[in-house]
Amino acid sequence: MRFLGILLGCALSVTATLAWAATPQTRVGQGAVAGTTEHGVDVFRGIPFAAPPIGKLRWQPPQPAAVWSGVRRATQFGPICPQSVTGPLAASLPQSEDCLTLNVWTASLHPSALRPVMVWIYGGGFVGGGSALPYYDGSELAQHGVVVVSFNYRLGWLGFFDDPALAAKGEATGNYGLMDQIAALHWVRDNIAAFGGDPHKVTIFGESAGGMSVNDLMTSPLARGLFIRAISESGLGLLPLPSAQAAAHAARAFLARQNIHGDGPKAIAEMRRLPVRAIVADLKGKPFDETPTPMIDGTVLRQQPVAAFAHGDIAHAAYLAGSNSNEASLLAATGLTTGAVLSRTGPSLPQVRALYAQHGIRSNTALAGALFDDRIFAAGAQGLALFDAQQRQPAFVYYFAYVPQKLRSQVHGVGHGYEIPFVFGDRGYAGRYPKFAVKLQRNTTAQDRAVRRMVQRYWTNFAKTGNPNGPGLPRWPATRPGHETTLVIRAHSHAVAGFHRLRLQSAYAAFAAQSHLHIPQ
Repeated sequence: MRFLGILLGCALSVTATLAWAATPQTRVGQGAVAGTTEHGVDVFRGIPFAAPPIGKLRWQPPQPAAVWSGVRRATQFGPICPQSVTGPLAASLPQSEDCLTLNVWTASLHPSALRPVMVWIYGGGFVGGGSALPYYDGSELAQHGVVVVSFNYRLGWLGFFDDPALAAKGEATGNYGLMDQIAALHWVRDNIAAFGGDPHKVTIFGESAGGMSVNDLMTSPLARGLFIRAISESGLGLLPLPSAQAAAHAARAFLARQNIHGDGPKAIAEMRRLPVRAIVADLKGKPFDETPTPMIDGTVLRQQPVAAFAHGDIAHAAYLAGSNSNEASLLAATGLTTGAVLSRTGPSLPQVRALYAQHGIRSNTALAGALFDDRIFAAGAQGLALFDAQQRQPAFVYYFAYVPQKLRSQVHGVGHGYEIPFVFGDRGYAGRYPKFAVKLQRNTTAQDRAVRRMVQRYWTNFAKTGNPNGPGLPRWPATRPGHETTLVIRAHSHAVAGFHRLRLQSAYAAFAAQSHLHIPQ
């Protein structure tokens, strides 16, 4: 019996060893990593790309990640960054300041030729979100011949905090979340070949705050050379960022609420001893216009992103941008009322009302929603694309108007962020949320799946060549000044010249009156 026990133990040990050896493994700069295979795609999760920003590294630029010996298991997502603004799925995920990790999906570690890389930046108003959320699973995109990377970046006060006490040390301050994004891109440049990715063919793409981040990285001198293509989904392109002075004022007000005063080393030490729960709780219940965001700090961002686009002080990159047909679904979260939106049109309100009435938009509520859609989202997407086209770069604009078939009686238009399932698919739900995955499958029609395949092909074609077009796809012409063209994504997608031209011209006129920058038309 003892002999049989020894044999059984040896057999189990050999089986475990063989299973471990069969897992996908590769080596990065810090050491060897072992992932898993799902849906025919090799997946590596929770790889550190920077040191944990804790203790003395809180409110510091990201530092290099530590090396390790042996083979690190990369099968579980790392914790998401601390936040109080969470949806039901994010609320179920572990949080930690030790959150600077990334994830990789690749169809092959050893392809015959290195594949283009797509690096995802999540949204959440710079106060929420995380790369572990199931709707950001990269396996479907990876099967289109690209390597997909997602990562976490610091949020809220921990990610965007410009304080004079920190600035006095002479380091880059304030935009720690953007510095995390740039650190992740450096990691991709240095390590992605180990996953079959081409470090010279990197596309950054993101939605909402992630789309804003894409625009910011297009203008940041610290991100030059780290990517060659960019996709900004609902990226609020014309929205101004706070100055360093305004950001510092907000930071001092936060510290006063925490009973911390002064600018010396003692104040910094007190700041770094603050419980993380107190830091994130400060933002609970605040509207987005009162929460921290990227700022013009003079180092990471030297000028307003729209001004940098207008002056051509941007990355030499192809650009794809767009918005959804009902971005106003976000309106309540901003704290803006219908009256506040309409009042911002000033004395031109009667003319604006007459213009939108031609599109059947007559009630105050409908008009406020349409103005929010156009002035905050659609005008920004087309405007920045036109500025990029002026630099002789290929630029493409979309308008996402496809509502899943079984939702058409329940929703009005495509809400903010609702294009994401068409970009990524729904595989991320299968492992952790099987009941929800089954429900999704039951409610997804053949037409929905066809539109999803189309969108994924457009996005991955763009990552491969800088041009979304391909065999069997509706033609998507590039946009340029004087020839503005938008791909309207519906069940039968088609390109429209001058889409919503007069409405967007009205938005540009209002923007020019405030900023003195003119959108090329």
